[in-house]
Amino acid sequence: MRPTLRILLLAACAAMLTACGDDSAPIDDPNPQADPCEPNGHIHREPTGDWCHCNRGYVASEDGLACVPDPDHTPGQGFDFGDGGEHACWHVTNGPFVTVTASTARDPRVDDFHTYYTVQLRPEGDQYVGTFSYRAFATGNFIVYLSHPEVPVTFIETALQSTVEQAGAQATGGHCDGLKHMVGYELTDRVQYTVRLGPTSLAELNMVIEHLQ
Repeated sequence: MRPTLRILLLAACAAMLTACGDDSAPIDDPNPQADPCEPNGHIHREPTGDWCHCNRGYVASEDGLACVPDPDHTPGQGFDFGDGGEHACWHVTNGPFVTVTASTARDPRVDDFHTYYTVQLRPEGDQYVGTFSYRAFATGNFIVYLSHPEVPVTFIETALQSTVEQAGAQATGGHCDGLKHMVGYELTDRVQYTVRLGPTSLAELNMVIEHLQ
C-alpha cells in the first residue's frame, strides 16, 4: 500500500473513532439501583441472594425484597433480661472457654454459641480498647454479660457502620462472681456486627453473649 493512501486511511479511522466515541469509556448509570427495602429497612446484597433487614415493627415481604408492617408486632414495655444471668453464669464454671485478643489487623470472632470468653484488649493511649466480630444467628433479644460494669460496649452493624441502640442495661442477678453486668440489644439473623469494648482501664475482662429465647 502506498504511504499516502495509508495515511489517508488512518486519518479516516481516527475521525470515525472521534465521531462515535470510545466504546471502552465507562458509562455512568443514569438509574442507580434503588433500595427496595426503604424506608422501613435496608437491603443486604450477598452472593447467596439479596434480602431485607427490616426495622423493628416490620418484616420482609414474601419475596424478601420489601419491608411490610409486622402484624404480630407488639411494642415492648422495656427489655426483658430473663433469668438475670443464671444460665450465663453456668458457662463461667462449665465453659466452653475461649480467649480472644484484640488486634488492629483483624477483628477476632466472639460468636461461638454459649461460650465464656476471656477478652484481652489492646492499649490505646492510657486506656484499653478492642473490636470483635459477631454474626447474629437469630432475630431477637441478645444480652452481653460482662465481668465489669464500667466497660463500655457498643454494637455496630458492620456493613453500614451504624450503631445499634442499646435496649437496656442493668446488673446481673448475683448468680456468680464472673459476670456482673448485662447490656441488651435487639439483633437480626445473618447480620454481621462489630462489637467494640472500651475505652477502659482494664486490660482484660470476661464476656458471654446469649440469645434470649
